[in-house]
Amino acid sequence: MPDHLTYLGQFAALLIGISYWLTHFSLNWLWLTNFAFVLHWFGDSLDGTLARVRHIQRERYGFFVDHYSDTIAVFLICFGMGISPIMDMRIALLLIIGYYSMMMLVYLVSLARDLFKISFGGLGPTEVRLVTVIVNIVVWAMKNPTVLSVGGVPLTLFSVIGLGVFIILGLYYLVFGSLEQRKLARLDPTPNHATEKPKAVSVAPSSK
Repeated sequence: MPDHLTYLGQFAALLIGISYWLTHFSLNWLWLTNFAFVLHWFGDSLDGTLARVRHIQRERYGFFVDHYSDTIAVFLICFGMGISPIMDMRIALLLIIGYYSMMMLVYLVSLARDLFKISFGGLGPTEVRLVTVIVNIVVWAMKNPTVLSVGGVPLTLFSVIGLGVFIILGLYYLVFGSLEQRKLARLDPTPNHATEKPKAVSVAPSSK
């Protein structure tokens, strides 16, 4: 059933967070992380597809459960990165803020335009997972090197990439939020009261 795939996605998100923490002992655990990302994609992406194929869609329920689950999954994954030795917790928290901002943009567009738009400029959950899997492999191959120091704080390669992703998410939020605002301005223009005919006002007789 679709809910079972949703539960699988949540389990995979927890497994991702745990496997990131396990990199304290060996970077080889990143391969378990990548496997869990595949599981998460399978559960998160195909629950709605299964519901449509079986003709058991529940649009309001599905919309709520899908995004409620995504909120938990993003926290588990990014928090797992933050408690691992490969990313600074402060950057992990910035990633949570950046991703939540994009999720809020999705919700706002859905409410304002009655349009479910999950990706912006070709960037969606699937692309984010794919990039993260590739970064995990690069970090594993390079043994998680420290590549930068900011204010005396050493930053690993994963931290620097995470900071770059946060900046990209922030730019996406500002740029595509502005574009959506312009679209809504055209769809919902300011009323021109000067050209409108005054509406007749009926006054009920006083009961006094």
